[in-house]
Parts: sequence; C-alpha cells; structure tokens
Amino acid sequence: MTAAPGLTTGLSTKEATAAGPATGPAGALLDLVTDLRWADVPAHVRRHVDTLTTDLAAVCRAGVDAPATAIAARVARATMPGEDAVLLGTGERCSVLGAAFANAVLANVLDQDDGHPLVKGHPGAVVVPAALAVGQLVDATPDRLAAAILVGYEVGIAAAVRQHERWPLYHGSGSWGAVAAASAAASLLGLDRRTVSHAWGLAEYHGPVALVMRSVAQPAMTKDGIGWGAHAGVAAALLAAEGFTATPSQLEQDPVPASARTEPWQVLRTYLKPWPCCRWAQPGIAAALEVATQAGPLRADDVESLEITTFAAAAELQATPPADTEQAQYNVVWPVLWALLTGDYPVAAALGGFDDPALRSLAGRTTVRTDEVLTAQFPARRRTRVEVRLRDGRTLAAGPVTSPGDPGDPGWAGVAQRKAAAAWGDAPPPRPVAGAGLAALDADALLGVLHHPVAPA
Repeated sequence: MTAAPGLTTGLSTKEATAAGPATGPAGALLDLVTDLRWADVPAHVRRHVDTLTTDLAAVCRAGVDAPATAIAARVARATMPGEDAVLLGTGERCSVLGAAFANAVLANVLDQDDGHPLVKGHPGAVVVPAALAVGQLVDATPDRLAAAILVGYEVGIAAAVRQHERWPLYHGSGSWGAVAAASAAASLLGLDRRTVSHAWGLAEYHGPVALVMRSVAQPAMTKDGIGWGAHAGVAAALLAAEGFTATPSQLEQDPVPASARTEPWQVLRTYLKPWPCCRWAQPGIAAALEVATQAGPLRADDVESLEITTFAAAAELQATPPADTEQAQYNVVWPVLWALLTGDYPVAAALGGFDDPALRSLAGRTTVRTDEVLTAQFPARRRTRVEVRLRDGRTLAAGPVTSPGDPGDPGWAGVAQRKAAAAWGDAPPPRPVAGAGLAALDADALLGVLHHPVAPA
C-alpha cells in the first residue's frame, strides 16, 4: 500500500545522536517513543497489552450498529477520502486521518472501552485506532503495532495526570489523548526525539478541549472528544515529520514528577469495563446484581423503592429514563434497573428499549444520593451501594462495591474474554500471519490482529 500523495513515509530518519529537548521523566518518555521494541517489553506487560487490544477489538465489534459509528464513517469517507487505512465499522478504505477519527469514535461509541483511574478517561480508544491507522500506512507488523500501542498508553497516562493537575476544569480523553495518539504514531513513523517533541506540542496545541462534564449534563455524541483526539494526534505526528514546528508541550515544560509514576508501567493500572456505560455507573450495576442474587426473580412492580448511594461525580450522571444510547451510557440509574430486573446489562440494552414502561416506572421510584466517604475516595476508588425496598416488606442491600475489571482484580482478563465471546461467539476473527504487515488487511483481519496475542519479536 502506498502512502498518501506528498507524504514521505520513512518520514524522519531516526538519529541516535540527536540531542533531545527534555530530560528527566519527560526525557524518559521521549526515549520510550523512539526506542521501545516489543521484544524488550517484560512478558507480563506484553500479556496485559494483548488483553487490552482483545478488549478493544470486542468493543469495536459490538459497536458497529451504534448511530454515531455510521455517521463518523460517512463523514470520514466524504471529507477525508483515501485508500491507506480501513474503517473498522464498515470495511471501507479511507485516509489515515479519516480512519483514525472514525475508528476512535467506534472504539468509544458504547463507552465500554478501557480506562485508567488517575486519568479519569479512556486511553485505549484514542491510542489503538491511531496506531492501527498509521500502522497500515507504514505496513507495520503486529509486534511493531503492539509496541506503539504500549508507547501511546504510557505517554498518554502521563500527559493526562499532568493535565488534570494543571487545569482546574475536567477535560475529556480526547484532549490529553491527542498526545497519546501522536506518541503511538511517532513510534511507528520512526521519528527522532526532537521531532517527537514537536509532535507532542502540535497534538497538545490542536487537541480538542473536550469539557466532558457538559456531555455528562447533556449527553450527546460529543462524549470525550476521542475521535478528534486521535485525528489531532496522528495529524501532529505527520506534520512534525514534515518539519512543522510547535511550541514545547506542557508535558515537557512542567513534566510529571518521577514520584507520580508509581509503577514502572502505568498501563498495568488500566481497568476494563464489563458493561456498555460510563465507568462511574458500573459499581451500581455490580451492587444491583448482588441484590438480584439475594432477591431471586424480580419484576418492577415488586419494588417499592430503590436508593443508589455513590460518589459525587457519578451522581452527576443522568437519573431519568434515556431517549438514546448516549443518554443510556451516561446514566447512573438505567443500567442499575436493567441489572436488577434481568441479571445483566448487555449491549442491546444500551442501544434500545428505552420506552419500556416497567423500567420507566421504576426509575420514578429511584433516588440517588452522594456519600462524602465515597466521594473522597474518587478517582482512585469508585464504589456504590444499592438498597432495594420490596413490597413484601424485605429490604435488600449490597455495597459499597466496586466493579469487576479494576486493576488487581483476579478476574481482570476474564472481562475482556467474556466481551470477546459475546462479540464473536465460536467464530473469532482470523489469526494474523506471523511477520505479515498490516497494509493490505481488511477490517476482519485487522480486528484479528488486535484480538489475538502478539508473539514477541
């Protein structure tokens, strides 16, 4: 597959002797972008990244029918046409920037993609589509793709932590995710330290503002700005490779102190989400499932009242019946009601059935309150309590509990495996050919690259 006209995709020859613009933690991150090789990554970290890409592949597969997926793909094809990359939702070919944008929208379209407690957002949905698009442009092998994805997670998490410390308003994943996407792209393009520095500056400067609490208050397809974060990050790396300069990024000017990197690999602290909704609502689902186990089969009419006690950020989510999937995803009540009455909260529940009269009636008998202790524990811990008063006189409660898939959960990998089984059943996507490049692969084969473990180079 040839590069887009005018782009020189060796793009910038790496210069081992180039003087880097930063030292300390930021300098170490620059070195990570330019030097990381998959074979040098510890085995347990490789397994972790393999699980994250399996999870994201399943999320993309599950999200193909969401309305925003089709809209993003149509706009990408119409305004950013090309042949260098594939739209995972439709199988059509598109430009690298168009694919990075549309596939990132798809990756976050159900809000079931991974996250990190300290960044309060979604690294994988920005990083993986960006890396996949550039990986097709340069015909990368799966191991090069995996290394670039790991680079994107590590830099993105560091950029997010620093951004949240510096800026008082809560900016969504697309803002710092642009730096993450630029890092993954720069790794695949083979950029030197100085050029990576410019890519960081461009990504940070041009990334979306993404004031996500506005989308929490009034849910819409805007969400975390993840599509534009991936687009801005890939564009930043391509521009920097051609000599476009930038002012230094805040990551370099005021870098994350070494003490903030409490793990050698921050990617190990990522969480997975079992259900298609905001992570803040998921502890409530876990608590509701515990109550449902205690109660046995329940109908909405069996419930006198329901109380959800949670942390303040979760209480900002919608508490009224949704009219569309975005309102369902940013809802602290609707997923809990589904889980309580059905014993699950599947993808189908996030995409429709919003006019169910029994659920809507029960929503009117549900209250949400905040707890100071739970609020103080956020974001490091996210816990919720559910109490149900039944018409037969019983009061059942569970929690405060967290959600499956948290860092350190023994069942962490199982969350991704169950999502993959739900997405593909007994027919998983094809296993990639060892050492083969990505450029000529179709959508199913690309999902196969993400789904199957990558052997070390």
